[in-house]
Amino acid sequence: MPTYEYYNKKTKEYFTEILPVHRRKNPCRDPFIELVISAPRITTISDIGGKEDKAREQILESAEIGFKERDAQEKLGMIKEAPEWSKQRREKSKQKRRWL
Repeated sequence: MPTYEYYNKKTKEYFTEILPVHRRKNPCRDPFIELVISAPRITTISDIGGKEDKAREQILESAEIGFKERDAQEKLGMIKEAPEWSKQRREKSKQKRRWL
């Protein structure tokens, strides 16, 4: 969801809200609040071991465990086998993660 910045004329303070596009004018119902036009904030995920990096690694590890479980169930015939293109795409994704 986009982040919008607002200015309160009464308190002379800026504040931000994370709102869907169709609700961006809701805070402006108050006569003292106006929407401020500003550059968008850009968030980057670094690879230096911060919170975002640890969360991403945890998600990827969980996904890999799930893929291994699914492969084991496929071999036992418990579930239908995944299409070949899906397996190839997963392998390419793992290779990219190794390179980074």
